[in-house]
Amino acid sequence: MRFIRNLSLEVVIGAILYQCFLYQVYFHTFPLVQEGVILALVVWFLYLLDRQIDNLFQPVQDERHRIHLDKSPQIRILLVILGVSILCLLPFLRLEVLFAGFSLLLLVILYGYAWHKGWLRLEKELFTALLYALGVGLVVWVREPRAVLLVLPLVALAYHNLCFFNLIDSSSVFYAQRLRKTEWILVGLLSGIYAATQEIFLVLPFLVTFGITFVLSRLPFSEEKRLLGDIAFWSPLIYLFYGIFSA
Repeated sequence: MRFIRNLSLEVVIGAILYQCFLYQVYFHTFPLVQEGVILALVVWFLYLLDRQIDNLFQPVQDERHRIHLDKSPQIRILLVILGVSILCLLPFLRLEVLFAGFSLLLLVILYGYAWHKGWLRLEKELFTALLYALGVGLVVWVREPRAVLLVLPLVALAYHNLCFFNLIDSSSVFYAQRLRKTEWILVGLLSGIYAATQEIFLVLPFLVTFGITFVLSRLPFSEEKRLLGDIAFWSPLIYLFYGIFSA
């Protein structure tokens, strides 16, 4: 598990599971293989790149960043391999997915520039959560704009998770307040979705992810809880297994 954690593979797995969940909800099937693979590669690439950038501009923050610093040459080779693999897969994507993906890439670049200029330092987690959720749900909302309804709680879940991680790193009144506010937003969003759909299994993955992070945030903070916070995003397995066994 340490290998999975240090390379952020648990985040990649969670992203794929939420993509499959959203696709199942709206289209009752799984996304194309190339769409799932490219999402996994892009998420992995961005998380590895983020660790490298952190180590360039900040002191080493934790064990994961230390490993990425010590193994920097190997990580950079892996980044090149991932980048080339992503480029090789692009011709196999649907045109609307490509356009949406490049639009999202432009947003990532603009956000990176703004962050480098120091304009959005306090909102890094908010924009990270937004870009993450839009990327995970991209192949869904480009075909079905209503999918934004389920992308919104994913944004809030990702932001809630990132606020929790910041509190693990150091105590912060700012992130403690944001954590509490995001919890109320999630309660409102999930209550609204359930009231509109009357489908408990539609909101259950979100509730489980939220519930795990909520409980962890009330316990004494430790670095080990970071892995549990990421694994909380594997909760779409509940919906996927439910679909398999109820068919």
